[in-house]
Amino acid sequence: MDLPEIETLLVRYFNNELSSAEAEKVAAWIAGSEEHRKTAEHLYYINLAAEAERLHREIDPAEALRKVHRRIRSDRWHRTFHRLERIAAVLLLPFIVLSLLLASKITEKNNSMVEIRSTTGMISAVTLPDNSRVWLNSNSKLIYPTRFSGKERRVKLCGEGYFEVTKDTKHKFVVEARSTEIEVYGTEFNVEAYNDEYIRATLVKGSIGMKYDDSRHMRQLVRLVPDQFVIYNSRTGAIYLDQANIASSTSWKEGKIVLDNTPLNDALRMIGNKYNVSFDIKDQKLLGNTFTGTFSNQSLDVILRYFTISSKLRFHQIGLEDGNRETDGRAIFEVY
Repeated sequence: MDLPEIETLLVRYFNNELSSAEAEKVAAWIAGSEEHRKTAEHLYYINLAAEAERLHREIDPAEALRKVHRRIRSDRWHRTFHRLERIAAVLLLPFIVLSLLLASKITEKNNSMVEIRSTTGMISAVTLPDNSRVWLNSNSKLIYPTRFSGKERRVKLCGEGYFEVTKDTKHKFVVEARSTEIEVYGTEFNVEAYNDEYIRATLVKGSIGMKYDDSRHMRQLVRLVPDQFVIYNSRTGAIYLDQANIASSTSWKEGKIVLDNTPLNDALRMIGNKYNVSFDIKDQKLLGNTFTGTFSNQSLDVILRYFTISSKLRFHQIGLEDGNRETDGRAIFEVY
């Protein structure tokens, strides 16, 4: 397709005016290259601006703005990029780090907050308004303002994220992770907060502090130095601080699972985060097992087969957890 033809089709595509066959053809063209994706992205916003201008001429500006915002949040927008995700998953290698618009679900809230979601098996990357960079692991969510104001740069994380924070000593950076807060001025660190009970932070460079509630519900602060990690148990108020294996803790950012004499419980936690599954270890004697190996694009079945061969573990899927907006219902495996 030449450029004039594709521009016409893209406008009709964004306005939901194509047949199913035409829409699939356009979606495949967009997923074909980064240049195509950027062309589609630019044309989408041009089309959106044109619609806003038309609405401005026809009705009052406030109503026009409300209609454009509804358009951004519409199911049509989500269906468009959900369709691109499915096509990209077929055309590209599984678990590749996808670009922001293809791998993430983006929602603007109250004209000031942005929500980024990373779907199962995918990793998303986003640049924040202060030029800090964040990578989101599978099934994770980040909420941040379109513009940082005041004395803090505050974001909210559910799931797992790796942060490279732009240094600004006058405006501290704060990550809300469930019931904890991670404070930092300029550094690299990893935060894991998939559930309410356990929150883990690992420091790569710089200095961070975790604020948490102890067993007496008093707010406390623990500081980390590079190559340390802390685990907070919100149920008991206890914390555990130790030396970290940075390569293993942050390998997910490269789409890998790196095990280096890793205990079974931690290995299964890392696998569960990537593949959106949970494990119930029935025999507590198995917790003494450790594993070494690197996995990248292997399927969950292949990885579990490795565990079975190397240690004679057995896995049996027993059902699904109750789904919610964050987990979509994890598969549960019993481990014997």
